[in-house]
Amino acid sequence: MLGKYERKMAKPTILLLTHKTITIMKKLFCLICVAMFAVTASAQVTWNMKGGFGVATCYGSDTDGLKSHLVGKIGVGLEYPLSSNVSLMPSLEFAWKGTEMKDDDFKTTLDLYYLQVPVVFAYRMNLADAWNMTLKAGPYFAYAVSDKIKMESSYGNYDGSADVKKFDAGLDAGIDFEYHRFVFGVEAELGFLKLDGDSNVKNLAFYATLGWKF
Repeated sequence: MLGKYERKMAKPTILLLTHKTITIMKKLFCLICVAMFAVTASAQVTWNMKGGFGVATCYGSDTDGLKSHLVGKIGVGLEYPLSSNVSLMPSLEFAWKGTEMKDDDFKTTLDLYYLQVPVVFAYRMNLADAWNMTLKAGPYFAYAVSDKIKMESSYGNYDGSADVKKFDAGLDAGIDFEYHRFVFGVEAELGFLKLDGDSNVKNLAFYATLGWKF
């Protein structure tokens, strides 16, 4: 899949957030804020923030030679109780994903930066005094605010736009352990949409996170 982008070395592109991208980001942010305000006004909710690091790669029939590389995410969200054990947990996150390919003569790195909205359902179980475990799963919807491909070889280097599809969606699943207001967790994100129309390549990422409830 990354071989497709090597043919674009003669056409470097400066990575800029277009006016259309900024407009979409503003509308999405306003929509999330309005929804969160409405939920907060109607029920007792818990807010949270989290961040973490992990690894990302791609899966699909055209991913031979692709490897994982270090990524991260940060976000803020809320928990809306549906019952004593079940909650709805929407959040707004900035997530870094991508993949890389290495050989003796070259290294190609694909970095994708998304503004994404996971909407997961969570089931909480009490383990001991002050300790809870939460299982969660649900869809996520993402928009790529920036994408970058970097190629390094003995013939020269190249930095430019990866020209991937802007929208992604998939499954977000994970498990959290809560101690008082601290939250430790692991998450997996499985993309359902192809990164471009020419290759069967989709996002796959794993994160270890640390959060705080307030």
